[in-house]
Amino acid sequence: MDYYNKIDNAYLAELHKPMRKMYVKMEILSHYEGAIGEITSDLSSTDGSININKEQGCRRSCSLSIIDRSGKYLPQKDSPFWYNRKFKIFIGLQVGEDIRWFPQGVFVTKSANSNGRRLNVEGVDKYGFLDGTLNTRMCLVEYQASVTNSKKGTNIATLIKNTLMLDLGNDIPLDPVEPIIDPIFYNATLYDDIVIDEGGYLGEIFDKIAEMYGANIYYDVNGRLRMERVFNYNLPSWYRHLSPQFELSEIEITETDIDYTYNYDGVNIITVTTDNSSGEIYSYTAKNENPQSPVNINAVGYKGLDGGTYYIPLGDTSEESGEEKCRQQAEYMLLQHTCMSTGISFNLPITPHLNVDNTIRVSNDYYNFDKQLFVINSITMPLSASEMSIEATNLQWLPFDTDCISIYCETSSNTVTISYNTNGGKDKNGNAITYENVTQAPNKQIVLQGADMYNGNKLLSWTDSQGNKYNYGDVYTIPNDNTTLMAEWVIGNEVTVTNTLSANSTVEFQSMSPSRCLIRYDDNEVVRRNTNTISTFKKNYSSGTHDTTIVSESDYLTNFDNAFDKETTTKIDCSKVKITDLNTPMGNEFENMTDFVFPANLTGISASEGVLSGCKKLTNITFPTAYCYISHPESFLANSTFTNGLELPYTLNFVPMVSVDEQTGIEEIKRNEILKGSHVIGKLIIYSTSSNKCIVYVNKETTSLNLYPAIANKRFYLMGKGVDGDLSGLSYIQIGRYANINETDGFASNTAASIQLDLNYAAKDCTTKIPKNAFNGYKGKSISVGYVGTVTDSSGIELCEGAFCNMPNMTALPMISPSCTPTQYLKVVPVNCMNNLPSLTSATTGYVVDVEGCNDMPNLTTLRVESSCEIMNGFNNCPKLRSLSFVSDGKVKEIGGLNNNAITTFYIPNTALSVSGVNNCSALTTVVIGTSLTSFTGFNNCPKLNKFTVNSANTTFKVINDNLYQGNKLCRVPMNKGYIVVENGTTEIMSNAIQVTFVNNISIPNGCTLASGSIKSQSVGQIIFHTSFNAETGKYNNLTMTDFSTLDNVQVGTIFTYGNGITDITDENCLPVVKYCVEHNINYIDMNETNTNARGVVGISGNAELDGDN
Repeated sequence: MDYYNKIDNAYLAELHKPMRKMYVKMEILSHYEGAIGEITSDLSSTDGSININKEQGCRRSCSLSIIDRSGKYLPQKDSPFWYNRKFKIFIGLQVGEDIRWFPQGVFVTKSANSNGRRLNVEGVDKYGFLDGTLNTRMCLVEYQASVTNSKKGTNIATLIKNTLMLDLGNDIPLDPVEPIIDPIFYNATLYDDIVIDEGGYLGEIFDKIAEMYGANIYYDVNGRLRMERVFNYNLPSWYRHLSPQFELSEIEITETDIDYTYNYDGVNIITVTTDNSSGEIYSYTAKNENPQSPVNINAVGYKGLDGGTYYIPLGDTSEESGEEKCRQQAEYMLLQHTCMSTGISFNLPITPHLNVDNTIRVSNDYYNFDKQLFVINSITMPLSASEMSIEATNLQWLPFDTDCISIYCETSSNTVTISYNTNGGKDKNGNAITYENVTQAPNKQIVLQGADMYNGNKLLSWTDSQGNKYNYGDVYTIPNDNTTLMAEWVIGNEVTVTNTLSANSTVEFQSMSPSRCLIRYDDNEVVRRNTNTISTFKKNYSSGTHDTTIVSESDYLTNFDNAFDKETTTKIDCSKVKITDLNTPMGNEFENMTDFVFPANLTGISASEGVLSGCKKLTNITFPTAYCYISHPESFLANSTFTNGLELPYTLNFVPMVSVDEQTGIEEIKRNEILKGSHVIGKLIIYSTSSNKCIVYVNKETTSLNLYPAIANKRFYLMGKGVDGDLSGLSYIQIGRYANINETDGFASNTAASIQLDLNYAAKDCTTKIPKNAFNGYKGKSISVGYVGTVTDSSGIELCEGAFCNMPNMTALPMISPSCTPTQYLKVVPVNCMNNLPSLTSATTGYVVDVEGCNDMPNLTTLRVESSCEIMNGFNNCPKLRSLSFVSDGKVKEIGGLNNNAITTFYIPNTALSVSGVNNCSALTTVVIGTSLTSFTGFNNCPKLNKFTVNSANTTFKVINDNLYQGNKLCRVPMNKGYIVVENGTTEIMSNAIQVTFVNNISIPNGCTLASGSIKSQSVGQIIFHTSFNAETGKYNNLTMTDFSTLDNVQVGTIFTYGNGITDITDENCLPVVKYCVEHNINYIDMNETNTNARGVVGISGNAELDGDN
């Protein structure tokens, strides 16, 4: 709900809060000041101000910007901002669910400027119609307000009203709004003529009347002209009896907020004399003899007006004597001159109900203001800021008598006693202090003692017998009964800061929160503030090192980073800060700070804006001794430089960062980024833990990283790169047993540091494998992997893809070297897990059972396959491997690797059952087959392989005519054979059996089939397919083979076989071989039809059937 001009306790309480919500709106007015429109959202919140001064006439002006998106505000005839158009501005304060609106005046557009959809408007109050500011109602001829001319209205009130109703020139009155005139002027008449020359303005009439009668004339906040008598003969100190509109304690205003102005040309004596040339002359001298005023005569001597006496016309004396007229004028002028010569100015959060000529009550120890009343002289209220500027004059400085300075009154003749219990309080020298009892009547007010009492660095408050709490310096209303005020000593949040100065300097400090505070300088000077705003202190220190202690009562240290000088601060000790949860920034951007001590009992750091970030010279950090959770690791210690290394203790725990999608509301846990942008010069040791996956950032100045969580039931989880940044300076990395790098991807790539990695199978959620790309690209020479507990997986320790790949300087296989023990349980080296080690020249398989990886070793020359190895599918692409040995009592059963090497003779172990590898070996000439081999599919593309030897105990393989047979199948033909006769009884030529590039003749016996890919020659001159002889027909039986696809990629000259004589491939009885030859452009000869003797055509296999020709 909206309220206007409503001031109550809720509103006043809201004004004392550090954070407030303000509003501004504009009413568009007709000339008769009815509201015809309103502007709120289009008013710019970044520009504009309202200025109010305590001057005669035009007191108010404003400047503001309006966002004009559609051009509706452009200055034109129907625009709100055209000639003589009026508007009213309101400032609002939110109080609970309500808004309290306070008008700031009615303004007339003085100028308007449009630029880029923004209209800039300057306005003045309605006195601009009168004084020429708006260039309206100029007197075209001489204008006279006469003492005797009733038409002009010699009655002052009537004269004012009639003047306001004069025509502007367009049948519209100058100001149609009824003015507010002091009742005294309804009975007062002019005592002298007022004449305005041609070209003058009507406002000169009002100015002259105000001068004659010591009155103020101006437009108020609602746009009504006011004429008020300043002086009353019976109440010369009338300002003192105005109720203060606001009270400013040291919470709201400190001495550093106040600008004290003293003009040494000030006036303290004025004589006013009547200027009548005949008759009696009257005179009055007004003197500033107030002992409280800094410009009183006794303090500075006589200081009069330039030109001496001020003259006024005598005029009619029937209503007021000449002497009274002189007195009024003299007192008025002395007041105005004193206000101009002595004053204070300060900033205050926008307080919309304040106005000039209001009084406010100010307390400040430094200036000895003890609830002093000030009258406001001017206000500047920016619409884009939270503070306004005030200039005011202390009423005790004004030239009034001092007989009426008390603001208190007694209501009873009974008295009560107020006693103080200082509860151990001492003065600044450490001496016990007591205060005298106060005996006063009930309801009288006293100011509470305590401004000079201390108890170490504790904060003082008084508690009365009813439990009510007060600050020293508060106004205390005497109760009806005797009471004792007990001193309560409050332990605040205490910080000691060290400043190192190269020269004598003034150091500025602020309170760490908008609360009561205390500061103790190193010379033991103590300053306190009983305010709920940020307090500022200044101290002149000599060159050298100085320790200053600041205590704030509030636990919400919102101003911590502004409390200390960031250039000269070298140490901050927060060990006596009592907060346990830090949710505000602390210790950021101190460029020369070397030492920082965290609050000892801190259990949570939830500040997202940064903690100890952006510091460039940190050397010693003392972390909390309590277990402390870090909920925003990305801003904790970020972008700082640690010149002596950094150790994160076990008391720190980095917790998950949770973000919520604004559209779906789904929570997402983000990774923690630790030390991003920071520089650790030297060792980085992390004993801390993490409840969420992290990335730790290092830099080229970091020499070692020890990630060793020190709590058995806590972990430190890494993800992504795990360790990122510039790793070039690291010489050592240790990943401890309670860390977890299972979900990292390349955590130690791009580093040459020696690495110690501990796996842990004895506890949950620890590192249990070598993760993906863990050492991919590792440039060092030493990787040591240890483990704790028992590996329960039958496959042993898991190696993930790329775990040990592309390591240019490793000279031994990680986790496989002879120094490793069987307990390491590295049983399997998966494919793509231990490849491309250019510096490896000699290797052993250690205790590995299954080798799938270890490929692409360009300089490996010697390999020893140990007895534990059962499967050898690795060590491919080792072009310099010449020496290969299998331990005699080995267990190798499967050989699928060892492709592309330089071995000349390959001994297949007696334990091996199958060989599918050892392909593309250009130097291989001989294969020796052991006793147990049952499958031979490898040794392909070995151009020099010409000899096969089979152990006599092997029952599967045999060598006939240098060809290798597996049972009744042709398995492999030497690479130097050009004439190939397949043994009678052979049932199949196996895949890859014939790989000779150029073959002259192949003789294939009856009943032998061709497996897919059995002949991989480039060309074959002749192929003879033999069949059995049919005694009944006297011919050889037709070739029934149907699949010749193995010859698809072979250039065949002629196929000889026995057929039925049909060569028309459309004939359904045409044999498949005939069709294949026609389709593949192969010469076909049917030996039945041509009566061809196969002898002399192709090699004879020895079949008896071939001997008899038709």
